[in-house]
Amino acid sequence: MIGTIERIKNSVLLKCSTLNDEIISKTLNEIIDTRIYRFCEEMISMIGNVGDFTEEKLRESVKNEIKTPIIKKIKRKLFIDSLALQITNDTFIEDNINGKITLDKIKNTYIKELENNKSSNQLNMTEDLNLDEIINNLRLYVDRNIVSLISENKFLSGSVVSLVDNLKKNLEDDLKKMIDDADLKYENILISELNEESKEEKGDDVMLESLALENDALNNISEENEAKEVNKFEKYDDMTLFNKMILSLNTEEEKLSRLESKLEQNKKEVDEKLAATNKNIEANIERENTLSQRKVQLENKELELNSKLSETEVIFLNMKPLIKGLNKIKDSNEGGNTNE
Repeated sequence: MIGTIERIKNSVLLKCSTLNDEIISKTLNEIIDTRIYRFCEEMISMIGNVGDFTEEKLRESVKNEIKTPIIKKIKRKLFIDSLALQITNDTFIEDNINGKITLDKIKNTYIKELENNKSSNQLNMTEDLNLDEIINNLRLYVDRNIVSLISENKFLSGSVVSLVDNLKKNLEDDLKKMIDDADLKYENILISELNEESKEEKGDDVMLESLALENDALNNISEENEAKEVNKFEKYDDMTLFNKMILSLNTEEEKLSRLESKLEQNKKEVDEKLAATNKNIEANIERENTLSQRKVQLENKELELNSKLSETEVIFLNMKPLIKGLNKIKDSNEGGNTNE
């Protein structure tokens, strides 16, 4: 039972991880690229020949401003939500295999339970789908390079600003739908795996019933044969029948001993394979936990390095006027020496 539960857990985990990779590499890129394409198309159509903008040049600039930050944000969200996803899946798998919950009940409660686990914040980390900070970088770019050229036309300037607002809203809506669709796909993966396991169990039950029917049929045939053999026994005396019976019992005992030995050997091989499988599963789970911890540590180090980089940039900016002042003093001293 434990081996079955762990096997299903690992299969569901692998398929959900593969789905997340596909979301990042394909779905997310398509969403961002499509929205940027429409935004730039509408922008060029709106501002016409203002400045030296082309649709291709604007599209590249907008991508540089928002695409990478959005991808990093969604990667972080999927990572943070992955623990809640694993807890949800593992709980439902254990309860279903142990007969505590039906597949219909899982279908009715999965999304709600997943949302509850996401909001419980197990990693003490959060990430939402709000794009204010990322889109503000695009607003600054648009203000500097587009609005500044059309500031006299208030109507056109307002339309440009509204276009940026619409891009933000459309992206947030698309990303929310992408996450909601992913949750439904996680549910389908879980239900599919549990359904497959249920079919295998039913197949085993049908096989056992078939074997039972075959045994009953063989027993009936044996009883009929025994009735036919009664007359044959009448021609032997009691001692001969006794010897034949002893010989028959010894033969059957030998057969049963060989069968028992073979079954014991098979059982030993199955136990060894099961132990090895469980050991590999435990090692994989431990490795996955280690990788998750390392990823969290790397995220924290990245934040720390970014903070230190910002501090360094501030220090350099503060040193610039001082260096300029020192250079002026040096030039002044050198000039004074020349006059002397």
